[in-house]
Amino acid sequence: MSYLFRKNNNRIKYADLHLHTNQSDGKLPPEKVVAEANRAGLSTIAITDHDILDGIESALSAGKKHNVDVIPGLELSAENNGEEIHILGFFIDKNNRQLQERLDELREIRYDRALKMMDKLRKMGVVIELSDVFEQTSEKYIGRPHLAAVLVKKGYANTMSEAFQRFLGNHAPAYMPKEAFSPSDAIKMILDANGIPVLAHPGMSINNILDKLIAHGLMGIEAFHPYHTSALSDYYCNIAKDRNLLITGGSDFHGFENSRKSLGSVKLPYEYVEKLKNYINFR
Repeated sequence: MSYLFRKNNNRIKYADLHLHTNQSDGKLPPEKVVAEANRAGLSTIAITDHDILDGIESALSAGKKHNVDVIPGLELSAENNGEEIHILGFFIDKNNRQLQERLDELREIRYDRALKMMDKLRKMGVVIELSDVFEQTSEKYIGRPHLAAVLVKKGYANTMSEAFQRFLGNHAPAYMPKEAFSPSDAIKMILDANGIPVLAHPGMSINNILDKLIAHGLMGIEAFHPYHTSALSDYYCNIAKDRNLLITGGSDFHGFENSRKSLGSVKLPYEYVEKLKNYINFR
């Protein structure tokens, strides 16, 4: 499959390869995200919603309208020895039936997890209903941010951050761990859908698992992220070069106010997009 990118010689080209829409836990619809990307001066973006591809088609259509190239992607959440590991997939075949079936299973797991967390909240005297949650999201995707938004709306917390700290964070009383899903499983799902698997916003413990992930087919590292200092980004870039991995970066935009993850806060030089594209076209 060949991906052709429009050229615009009137401006320096930048990309943001980590964006979420309201199809998962973002605030804005896909077409609005694309419009905002155009206003931010981006030539290329990747829509990387959690466990769902439903926003890709709208984003691709909006990309034609706003002269923004859209890479179809997703983000999968996995777990390794109690540590959450996120794997991004780029140039995903959105019509891959096996992938869609597996994503449906993962969303069912998310739904059941949300119900269990709501039950824990109820036992604490913190009552929210599914009808409240569905005002924040569709029935296709429920994540902790949606529960947090309801907690804020109902006055149980003043901010999303407080809702996580008091109720939903990894060490908070209403937290429920996810069903075991390994990073190697996530990588295989992406590879089977002809995508490029990339380790998202890596932690400093990367060296403990990186070689194992590479052995299972990992192809890149998200070196540039709002939570990475310049020194940390350089560190990850050097690791990527040492291990012959692709380098990506993105804002991890969700559309919420007062967030460091604003759209375009990471402007990835286009040379890194070219390397992704070259790999896809060569394959």
